[in-house]
Amino acid sequence: MCDSTCLLRLFSGRSLGLQIGLHAVTRRFLAVCLCLLMVAPMSAEVRLPSAIGSHMVLQRDMPVRVWGWAEPGEAVTVSFAGASASARADAEGAWSAMLPAQGASAEGRTLTVAGANTIELTDVLVGEVWLASGQSNMAWTVARSADAEAEVAAAEHPQIRMWSAANTVATEPQNDVNGNWRVCSPQTVGNFSAVGYFFARELHAQLGVPVGILHSSWGGTPVEAWTSTDRLKQMDVAEPILQRFAQAVEGYDKTKAEYEQQLQRFRESRTGPANTGFDAGFAQPGFDDAQWEPMAVPSRWEDKELHVDGVVWFRRTVAIPEAWAGKELVLELGPIDDGDTTYFNNHRVGHTRPDQTNSWQQPRSYRVPGDKVQAGAATLAVRVVDTGGYGGMYGNADALKLYPAEGDGQDAINLAGDWKHHVAHQIDPRNNPTRAPSLPFGPEHQHSPAGLYNGMIAPLVPYTLRGFIWYQGESNGSRAEQYETLFPGMIQDWRARWGQGDLPFLFVQLANYRQPEETPSDTDWAHLRDAQLKTLRTLPNTGMATIIDIGEAEDIHPRNKQDVGKRLAAWALHHYYGKTEVVPSGPIYQTDSLTVEGNRAAVGFETFGSGLAVRGEGPLQGFTVAGPDNRFHLAQAEIRDGRVVVWSEQVPNPKSVRYAWANNPIEANLINEKGLPASPFRTDDLPGPTDGRR
Repeated sequence: MCDSTCLLRLFSGRSLGLQIGLHAVTRRFLAVCLCLLMVAPMSAEVRLPSAIGSHMVLQRDMPVRVWGWAEPGEAVTVSFAGASASARADAEGAWSAMLPAQGASAEGRTLTVAGANTIELTDVLVGEVWLASGQSNMAWTVARSADAEAEVAAAEHPQIRMWSAANTVATEPQNDVNGNWRVCSPQTVGNFSAVGYFFARELHAQLGVPVGILHSSWGGTPVEAWTSTDRLKQMDVAEPILQRFAQAVEGYDKTKAEYEQQLQRFRESRTGPANTGFDAGFAQPGFDDAQWEPMAVPSRWEDKELHVDGVVWFRRTVAIPEAWAGKELVLELGPIDDGDTTYFNNHRVGHTRPDQTNSWQQPRSYRVPGDKVQAGAATLAVRVVDTGGYGGMYGNADALKLYPAEGDGQDAINLAGDWKHHVAHQIDPRNNPTRAPSLPFGPEHQHSPAGLYNGMIAPLVPYTLRGFIWYQGESNGSRAEQYETLFPGMIQDWRARWGQGDLPFLFVQLANYRQPEETPSDTDWAHLRDAQLKTLRTLPNTGMATIIDIGEAEDIHPRNKQDVGKRLAAWALHHYYGKTEVVPSGPIYQTDSLTVEGNRAAVGFETFGSGLAVRGEGPLQGFTVAGPDNRFHLAQAEIRDGRVVVWSEQVPNPKSVRYAWANNPIEANLINEKGLPASPFRTDDLPGPTDGRR
């Protein structure tokens, strides 16, 4: 091709061709050179965030935002279902276009984004879209919930879609986060957020439209991590959090270096000095594993009579179809207890540290680069590290699969079955430390204020939504009084960022947990539930699912996620979808309804059209009452004329009433006629055990 020097010479008149007259061939040659320069690819390709992809669900009956990046000044056109919208990239290359509102559609259609290049997103539906977030009880998967096998087998719901964000911490708001859309099926649902899935399933059944869930959660995280720095700075109760974080960041590099040294010593004591198995060729396709024994996967290896803490390698061979050659693949292995390093034909494609928070329960999903994929036999090798207790590649059989990243997973190779295994290292319990050193609190920590907002919420802000569902609070239980400000502050923060008004925000009140308590107690979780109830009362367009009846005394993760999702959906159906026949909640105490006559107190409830009732055949229980001395005593109670009357022989002059006021209140059995439980409540405003904690 003619370069700029050639053209300058041609135009300068010093070229012999110009001095004696351009021949026809020279004219054509010059024209080609000029055209090539004019159309030379000076602009970057149009790109989209991961949340805008094939199989997504767009929000119905609202203008829908589609956004991405291109060369500054580049014109971009978005087309979908006969409508189009145009945008031009700004000085930073960002662009945003608003498609006109569309009615619900279960027909998979193509959304086209055209600029310097053209992107076609296929199988796009229009329906209801909600963002699901929180900590581990929102992250908890269908495969680990009650009746998992039956739920997975019955999950033929192609109009339900879920997008899940990768766990990401950031010090500044990000514009994208790794994730992908998955169509609900028995092959995919096992790794879905259980609460998100059961919520979506109920909406889909009642409304008959597609439902999309954007899932962005991380186990064991506090509310301040999900709130922007700007909002935290506006709340006085958050000032100590920000101060401690600033102090922790100072000298963080030094403390992190010390931590890495401690962690290395810990790992060597747990898993051996090095990855000697890789050096021995365990991940090589040609390695001779004839002496290795088979083991059914998925399974806990203790259930297969392998009682080992340490390192166990697994290998198997799969046949890669010709059509997959050169394509990026997704390798899903379900949860692995505790850590793993995973290889595809000796190429490391994924790694999860055994000391990483909740590593043992995180489903693994790794990408295999297309340049590593060839047709024919391929070797998968997984180095599993178990630091104590159970170990292995466990979970649901349908969660283990390999498939092209560009597809919908329907043609996946299932990886369940016999794998070869070999014990590479056993921990000597006599010299084994019991806990890994903790990562120093700093900018990389998932508890860092605003860290998860920046990494996992900010990238989703442009997505047009109907609302939010939230399951979190356990990690703030010891700071319940502070949560009264932090939690509504986060809700207001998100609503302001989305700019769609007071978007519905539905949340789960903490379940009953720890050993049942027969006597009155003033606990942190009781006050955290009260903080959640106060948020329901003070912020518009909020809803609360009470689950004080389905918790588990010895597990902070109740397996019954079906009722959690159904109760969140009931609130949405009643208040936002016109299904007034659906009862949205159990009884909720009406503020200032307390009356006293003699030695008896009475309280009233919002019952949403379903009268008060008692679960079981026994008397109404779970109430306590206090007099002017503020000492609470177990009380008798009965339903009378739509109210609950409470009394105790030990309290002649009742002043305050509490209900289900404990970490795990015994026999709290007030319900409505639909069987939904009453929310725990108190009529007093006495200080609690967490007051002043920051």
